[in-house]
Amino acid sequence: MCRGLSILILTLAVSIAAVSQVPAPTPTPVPGQRPVSPVLDDNNRYDRLRSIDLINERRQGKPDHPLLDPKRGIYRRPGKEEVAALTVSESVLREHEEFLRLPDSGIVKLNADSKCAANSEVLNAREECLRFGMPGAGIAYSFRTDSYRLPRLADLMFLDGYFRADAVLQQVIMTELEDVPLPAVTLQTPGMKYLAEFKPPPDGEGFLAYDRELAAGIDKDGFRYRKGFLARGQMTFAIRSVAYRGSYFRSIDGVTYDELEYDRRRDVIVAFRIVDRDAAGNITILWKRLKETNSPTLKIKK
Repeated sequence: MCRGLSILILTLAVSIAAVSQVPAPTPTPVPGQRPVSPVLDDNNRYDRLRSIDLINERRQGKPDHPLLDPKRGIYRRPGKEEVAALTVSESVLREHEEFLRLPDSGIVKLNADSKCAANSEVLNAREECLRFGMPGAGIAYSFRTDSYRLPRLADLMFLDGYFRADAVLQQVIMTELEDVPLPAVTLQTPGMKYLAEFKPPPDGEGFLAYDRELAAGIDKDGFRYRKGFLARGQMTFAIRSVAYRGSYFRSIDGVTYDELEYDRRRDVIVAFRIVDRDAAGNITILWKRLKETNSPTLKIKK
Protein backbone atom coordinates (compact mmCIF):
# COMPACT_ATOMS: atom_id res chain seq x y z
CA MET A 1 0.00 0.00 0.00
CA CYS A 2 1.23 3.51 -0.74
CA ARG A 3 1.74 4.81 2.78
CA GLY A 4 2.85 8.25 1.56
CA LEU A 5 -0.44 8.93 -0.19
CA SER A 6 -2.44 7.58 2.75
CA ILE A 7 -0.70 10.06 5.08
CA LEU A 8 -1.23 12.88 2.57
CA ILE A 9 -4.96 12.19 2.32
CA LEU A 10 -5.48 11.92 6.06
CA THR A 11 -3.49 15.10 6.71
CA LEU A 12 -5.48 16.95 4.05
CA ALA A 13 -8.73 15.90 5.67
CA VAL A 14 -7.64 17.25 9.06
CA SER A 15 -6.29 20.47 7.52
CA ILE A 16 -9.45 21.20 5.52
CA ALA A 17 -11.76 20.46 8.43
CA ALA A 18 -9.78 22.79 10.70
CA VAL A 19 -9.90 25.66 8.21
CA SER A 20 -13.58 25.34 7.36
CA GLN A 21 -15.02 25.20 10.89
CA VAL A 22 -18.57 24.78 9.60
CA PRO A 23 -21.01 23.66 12.32
CA ALA A 24 -22.71 20.37 11.53
CA PRO A 25 -26.47 20.73 10.92
CA THR A 26 -28.90 18.09 12.14
CA PRO A 27 -30.51 16.74 8.98
CA THR A 28 -33.85 14.99 8.70
CA PRO A 29 -33.27 11.29 7.96
CA VAL A 30 -35.04 9.72 5.01
CA PRO A 31 -36.84 6.43 5.76
CA GLY A 32 -34.85 3.51 4.44
CA GLN A 33 -31.75 5.58 3.73
CA ARG A 34 -28.59 6.50 5.57
CA PRO A 35 -28.70 9.79 7.52
CA VAL A 36 -27.57 12.81 5.53
CA SER A 37 -24.16 14.15 6.53
CA PRO A 38 -23.07 17.82 6.59
CA VAL A 39 -21.58 19.21 3.40
CA LEU A 40 -17.97 19.41 4.53
CA ASP A 41 -18.18 16.05 6.26
CA ASP A 42 -19.17 14.60 2.92
CA ASN A 43 -16.50 16.69 1.24
CA ASN A 44 -13.80 15.07 3.34
CA ARG A 45 -14.92 11.45 3.73
CA TYR A 46 -11.55 10.00 2.87
CA ASP A 47 -12.44 6.87 4.83
CA ARG A 48 -14.44 5.75 1.78
CA LEU A 49 -11.25 5.29 -0.19
CA ARG A 50 -10.43 1.77 -1.17
CA SER A 51 -6.84 0.54 -0.81
CA ILE A 52 -4.39 2.92 -2.45
CA ASP A 53 -3.01 -0.12 -4.25
CA LEU A 54 -5.85 0.47 -6.71
CA ILE A 55 -3.87 3.39 -8.15
CA ASN A 56 -1.72 0.88 -9.98
CA GLU A 57 -4.65 -1.27 -11.05
CA ARG A 58 -5.67 -1.12 -14.68
CA ARG A 59 -9.15 0.37 -14.94
CA GLN A 60 -11.63 -1.40 -17.23
CA GLY A 61 -13.74 1.61 -18.15
CA LYS A 62 -16.31 3.40 -15.99
CA PRO A 63 -18.46 1.13 -13.79
CA ASP A 64 -22.22 0.86 -14.18
CA HIS A 65 -24.26 2.46 -11.39
CA PRO A 66 -27.28 4.84 -11.48
CA LEU A 67 -25.42 7.50 -9.47
CA LEU A 68 -22.64 7.45 -12.07
CA ASP A 69 -24.97 7.96 -15.02
CA PRO A 70 -23.69 11.00 -16.99
CA LYS A 71 -27.22 12.39 -17.50
CA ARG A 72 -28.91 11.57 -14.18
CA GLY A 73 -26.10 10.77 -11.74
CA ILE A 74 -24.26 12.86 -9.16
CA TYR A 75 -21.69 14.14 -11.67
CA ARG A 76 -24.24 15.32 -14.24
CA ARG A 77 -24.56 18.79 -15.67
CA PRO A 78 -27.94 19.97 -14.28
CA GLY A 79 -30.69 20.92 -16.69
CA LYS A 80 -32.80 24.08 -16.83
CA GLU A 81 -35.55 22.65 -14.63
CA GLU A 82 -33.06 21.72 -11.90
CA VAL A 83 -31.48 25.17 -11.76
CA ALA A 84 -34.80 27.03 -11.94
CA ALA A 85 -34.71 27.76 -8.20
CA LEU A 86 -31.46 29.68 -8.74
CA THR A 87 -32.33 31.46 -11.96
CA VAL A 88 -30.58 34.81 -12.32
CA SER A 89 -33.11 37.64 -12.48
CA GLU A 90 -33.89 39.19 -15.86
CA SER A 91 -32.94 42.66 -14.61
CA VAL A 92 -29.47 41.47 -13.58
CA LEU A 93 -29.00 39.69 -16.91
CA ARG A 94 -29.99 42.84 -18.82
CA GLU A 95 -27.62 44.95 -16.73
CA HIS A 96 -24.65 42.73 -17.66
CA GLU A 97 -25.67 41.50 -21.10
CA GLU A 98 -22.80 43.32 -22.84
CA PHE A 99 -20.22 41.78 -20.51
CA LEU A 100 -21.74 38.33 -20.97
CA ARG A 101 -21.15 38.53 -24.72
CA LEU A 102 -17.42 38.34 -24.02
CA PRO A 103 -15.72 34.94 -24.37
CA ASP A 104 -14.95 33.02 -21.16
CA SER A 105 -17.50 35.00 -19.14
CA GLY A 106 -20.46 33.80 -17.12
CA ILE A 107 -22.98 34.47 -14.39
CA VAL A 108 -24.35 32.14 -11.71
CA LYS A 109 -26.50 32.32 -8.59
CA LEU A 110 -25.25 30.45 -5.50
CA ASN A 111 -27.52 29.02 -2.81
CA ALA A 112 -27.03 30.52 0.66
CA ASP A 113 -28.43 27.48 2.50
CA SER A 114 -25.45 25.17 2.96
CA LYS A 115 -27.58 22.70 4.94
CA CYS A 116 -29.10 21.62 1.64
CA ALA A 117 -25.73 20.45 0.31
CA ALA A 118 -25.72 17.10 2.05
CA ASN A 119 -24.23 13.74 1.22
CA SER A 120 -24.21 13.46 -2.56
CA GLU A 121 -25.55 9.91 -2.42
CA VAL A 122 -28.72 10.77 -0.48
CA LEU A 123 -31.36 13.39 -1.29
CA ASN A 124 -31.96 15.89 1.53
CA ALA A 125 -35.65 15.58 2.37
CA ARG A 126 -36.04 19.00 4.03
CA GLU A 127 -38.91 20.71 2.24
CA GLU A 128 -36.89 23.86 1.53
CA CYS A 129 -34.12 21.74 -0.02
CA LEU A 130 -36.23 19.79 -2.49
CA ARG A 131 -35.95 22.70 -4.94
CA PHE A 132 -32.17 22.33 -5.05
CA GLY A 133 -31.72 18.93 -6.64
CA MET A 134 -28.59 19.78 -8.62
CA PRO A 135 -25.20 18.41 -7.52
CA GLY A 136 -24.04 20.32 -4.43
CA ALA A 137 -27.50 21.91 -4.00
CA GLY A 138 -26.25 25.03 -5.76
CA ILE A 139 -23.68 26.13 -3.16
CA ALA A 140 -20.66 25.05 -5.20
CA TYR A 141 -19.52 25.95 -8.71
CA SER A 142 -16.79 24.84 -11.09
CA PHE A 143 -15.24 27.38 -13.46
CA ARG A 144 -13.59 24.40 -15.19
CA THR A 145 -16.92 22.85 -16.19
CA ASP A 146 -19.08 26.01 -16.07
CA SER A 147 -21.56 24.15 -13.90
CA TYR A 148 -22.77 23.47 -10.37
CA ARG A 149 -20.71 20.66 -8.86
CA LEU A 150 -20.32 18.61 -5.70
CA PRO A 151 -18.34 20.70 -3.18
CA ARG A 152 -15.40 18.29 -3.26
CA LEU A 153 -15.04 18.89 -7.03
CA ALA A 154 -15.81 22.62 -7.13
CA ASP A 155 -13.53 25.63 -7.51
CA LEU A 156 -15.69 27.89 -5.33
CA MET A 157 -18.16 27.34 -2.48
CA PHE A 158 -20.49 29.80 -0.77
CA LEU A 159 -20.77 28.75 2.89
CA ASP A 160 -22.12 30.76 5.83
CA GLY A 161 -21.55 34.06 4.06
CA TYR A 162 -17.99 33.23 2.96
CA PHE A 163 -16.33 32.23 -0.26
CA ARG A 164 -14.32 29.08 0.45
CA ALA A 165 -12.24 26.61 -1.47
CA ASP A 166 -11.70 23.01 -0.28
CA ALA A 167 -11.65 20.25 -2.85
CA VAL A 168 -10.06 16.91 -3.61
CA LEU A 169 -6.42 17.06 -4.81
CA GLN A 170 -6.86 20.74 -5.53
CA GLN A 171 -4.82 23.83 -4.61
CA VAL A 172 -6.99 26.94 -4.64
CA ILE A 173 -5.69 30.46 -3.92
CA MET A 174 -8.02 33.42 -3.49
CA THR A 175 -7.47 37.15 -3.04
CA GLU A 176 -9.38 40.45 -2.96
CA LEU A 177 -8.62 42.99 -5.70
CA GLU A 178 -10.63 45.80 -4.07
CA ASP A 179 -13.40 47.55 -6.03
CA VAL A 180 -11.91 47.04 -9.49
CA PRO A 181 -14.45 46.88 -12.37
CA LEU A 182 -14.56 43.28 -13.53
CA PRO A 183 -14.20 44.09 -17.26
CA ALA A 184 -10.93 45.88 -16.47
CA VAL A 185 -9.28 42.94 -14.68
CA THR A 186 -6.42 41.25 -16.54
CA LEU A 187 -3.42 39.16 -15.50
CA GLN A 188 -1.53 42.46 -15.20
CA THR A 189 -3.98 43.96 -12.66
CA PRO A 190 -2.37 44.61 -9.24
CA GLY A 191 -2.78 41.50 -7.11
CA MET A 192 -2.84 39.13 -10.08
CA LYS A 193 0.92 38.70 -10.47
CA TYR A 194 1.20 36.27 -7.56
CA LEU A 195 -1.63 34.13 -8.92
CA ALA A 196 -0.28 34.15 -12.47
CA GLU A 197 3.30 33.27 -11.45
CA PHE A 198 2.43 30.67 -8.80
CA LYS A 199 4.18 27.35 -9.43
CA PRO A 200 2.04 24.46 -8.15
CA PRO A 201 3.98 22.18 -5.77
CA PRO A 202 4.91 19.02 -7.71
CA ASP A 203 4.64 16.55 -4.83
CA GLY A 204 2.54 15.73 -1.78
CA GLU A 205 5.05 17.12 0.71
CA GLY A 206 5.18 20.49 -1.06
CA PHE A 207 1.40 20.49 -1.45
CA LEU A 208 0.84 20.12 2.29
CA ALA A 209 3.51 22.68 3.20
CA TYR A 210 1.95 25.28 0.91
CA ASP A 211 -1.56 24.38 2.10
CA ARG A 212 -0.50 25.24 5.67
CA GLU A 213 0.90 28.60 4.51
CA LEU A 214 -2.29 29.37 2.62
CA ALA A 215 -4.48 28.47 5.60
CA ALA A 216 -2.59 31.03 7.70
CA GLY A 217 -2.64 33.64 4.91
CA ILE A 218 0.14 34.78 2.61
CA ASP A 219 0.93 38.51 2.27
CA LYS A 220 2.57 39.58 -0.97
CA ASP A 221 2.84 43.00 -2.66
CA GLY A 222 0.12 44.49 -0.47
CA PHE A 223 -2.38 41.69 -1.06
CA ARG A 224 -3.42 38.75 1.10
CA TYR A 225 -3.89 35.28 -0.38
CA ARG A 226 -5.98 32.67 1.42
CA LYS A 227 -8.40 29.78 0.92
CA GLY A 228 -11.43 31.99 1.55
CA PHE A 229 -12.85 35.46 2.20
CA LEU A 230 -16.04 37.09 3.40
CA ALA A 231 -18.43 37.33 0.45
CA ARG A 232 -18.91 41.09 0.47
CA GLY A 233 -20.21 43.43 -2.16
CA GLN A 234 -18.30 46.23 -3.86
CA MET A 235 -15.35 43.86 -4.12
CA THR A 236 -13.72 42.00 -6.99
CA PHE A 237 -12.13 38.66 -6.15
CA ALA A 238 -9.60 36.55 -8.03
CA ILE A 239 -8.97 32.84 -7.74
CA ARG A 240 -6.43 30.35 -9.05
CA SER A 241 -7.66 26.79 -8.97
CA VAL A 242 -5.19 24.01 -9.72
CA ALA A 243 -7.10 20.74 -9.98
CA TYR A 244 -4.31 18.15 -10.01
CA ARG A 245 -4.64 15.11 -12.20
CA GLY A 246 -4.55 11.78 -10.41
CA SER A 247 -6.91 9.27 -8.86
CA TYR A 248 -9.39 9.52 -5.99
CA PHE A 249 -11.23 6.27 -5.37
CA ARG A 250 -14.69 6.13 -3.84
CA SER A 251 -17.23 3.37 -3.33
CA ILE A 252 -21.01 3.42 -3.82
CA ASP A 253 -22.98 0.31 -2.88
CA GLY A 254 -19.84 -1.77 -3.26
CA VAL A 255 -18.98 -0.27 -6.66
CA THR A 256 -15.50 1.28 -6.58
CA TYR A 257 -14.57 3.96 -9.08
CA ASP A 258 -12.12 6.79 -9.68
CA GLU A 259 -14.05 10.02 -9.04
CA LEU A 260 -11.57 12.19 -10.94
CA GLU A 261 -12.54 10.41 -14.15
CA TYR A 262 -15.83 12.32 -13.84
CA ASP A 263 -14.19 15.74 -13.48
CA ARG A 264 -12.37 18.09 -15.86
CA ARG A 265 -8.99 18.59 -14.19
CA ARG A 266 -7.57 21.94 -15.29
CA ASP A 267 -5.59 24.91 -13.96
CA VAL A 268 -7.69 28.11 -14.17
CA ILE A 269 -7.45 31.75 -13.12
CA VAL A 270 -10.77 33.56 -12.69
CA ALA A 271 -11.92 37.01 -11.54
CA PHE A 272 -15.44 37.44 -10.15
CA ARG A 273 -17.66 39.72 -8.08
CA ILE A 274 -21.10 39.74 -6.47
CA VAL A 275 -23.63 41.64 -8.57
CA ASP A 276 -26.82 40.75 -6.69
CA ARG A 277 -28.02 39.36 -3.35
CA ASP A 278 -31.67 38.36 -2.97
CA ALA A 279 -33.96 38.33 0.08
CA ALA A 280 -32.96 34.73 0.92
CA GLY A 281 -29.27 35.65 0.94
CA ASN A 282 -28.52 33.88 -2.33
CA ILE A 283 -25.82 35.68 -4.30
CA THR A 284 -25.29 36.15 -8.01
CA ILE A 285 -21.70 36.34 -9.17
CA LEU A 286 -20.41 37.60 -12.49
CA TRP A 287 -17.14 36.01 -13.57
CA LYS A 288 -14.55 35.80 -16.32
CA ARG A 289 -11.86 33.23 -16.92
CA LEU A 290 -8.49 34.87 -17.52
CA LYS A 291 -6.36 31.80 -18.16
CA GLU A 292 -6.77 28.04 -18.50
CA THR A 293 -4.02 25.46 -18.92
CA ASN A 294 -3.37 21.77 -18.38
CA SER A 295 -3.00 20.85 -14.73
CA PRO A 296 -0.05 18.92 -13.28
CA THR A 297 -0.05 15.50 -11.71
CA LEU A 298 0.70 15.42 -7.98
CA LYS A 299 3.67 13.12 -7.41
CA ILE A 300 3.47 10.95 -4.31
CA LYS A 301 6.50 9.27 -2.79
CA LYS A 302 5.96 5.53 -2.65
